[in-house]
Amino acid sequence: MSKNTKQIIIGNFLLCLSMTLLLAAAVVPLFITPMPAWQRWLMAAGAVGTLVAQFLIPSPSDEIRIKRLSRMNIMAGIVYCIAAYCRFSSNFDMQRSWVAFLLAGAVIQIYATLMLSKLTNDKKSKKEDKEVK
Repeated sequence: MSKNTKQIIIGNFLLCLSMTLLLAAAVVPLFITPMPAWQRWLMAAGAVGTLVAQFLIPSPSDEIRIKRLSRMNIMAGIVYCIAAYCRFSSNFDMQRSWVAFLLAGAVIQIYATLMLSKLTNDKKSKKEDKEVK
């Protein structure tokens, strides 16, 4: 197994674990009315883990569009970190805005992931068509 493959596997595992932590941190306020202090740390761990995982996963291609979408995933991780920062803030208005930042990061990540998948699949299918001809 090459170093690049190990890096992708570790990055994907860390991303899955971190996104699960973010989901758990977002769901806790629905069930526990006074938000516990550990919920903030859960969100912070998920946000930092997501950012690190996005840095670990390399861009699948050298094409400019694909690299841009990979950088958008990194930006989503940064937005998650801003949401975690809002949870630790002493300003009441900032404490309430963590939901908006979490949603913004999710929208960015969903768009980037779907488009990245579409572009890499299109590129693979064009490559296969050229090989068949």
